[in-house]
Amino acid sequence: MRVVLISALKGGVGKTTITVGLARALARKGLTTGILDLDYRNSEVLIALKSDGNISPGRTRDDAIVPPVIDDISVFSMAFFWPKNKAVTVSDSDAVEDVKQLMTPGVIAWPELDWLVCDSPPTSAGVTVAALASPDITGVLTITQPSSLSIAALLRTLDLFSEQQVPVYGIVSNQGLDDSWVRRYDLTDRDVETIAQEHCLPVFQAIPHSN
Repeated sequence: MRVVLISALKGGVGKTTITVGLARALARKGLTTGILDLDYRNSEVLIALKSDGNISPGRTRDDAIVPPVIDDISVFSMAFFWPKNKAVTVSDSDAVEDVKQLMTPGVIAWPELDWLVCDSPPTSAGVTVAALASPDITGVLTITQPSSLSIAALLRTLDLFSEQQVPVYGIVSNQGLDDSWVRRYDLTDRDVETIAQEHCLPVFQAIPHSN
């Protein structure tokens, strides 16, 4: 099983959208795929999957969590347990410990997966570092947008992965194309392609920006 972490230190760049889109693309190719939602307190995976809220995880006889299947994807998120539309006020330390548990083999009874796609929160500490420390993570896909704020966060994100010695599969430039599928550089003085070349990484364009 390959475990890919979808990550960016900036919020709002489209990590959840890319997580769900990638998982659906892998499933359409006939690969058995799961989503593990690590955005512990601000989960939007179930919303992106358009889950109706009427499904929930099961349990094995050994009390392992059995993730439900949505759109041919096995999914686990703490959002299954949080009250809808309520703020989650779990402490950082408790969130980290829970995420460590979720990434411990046998806690979640995943089927035999080809890919597990993990959505992560926008932070360089806590939950993200706990996830990166897992020996099961095989690589990271980092997300950015064509803006100065996102580019600055991208550079810090790549530094984090270098520091943690975690392989990076590539960079997704979300909304990096206009409606004519032409690359956008209007909001930043540094382009994603140059940064990717400097780090020897491919760039994947995604979701054209709509004015």
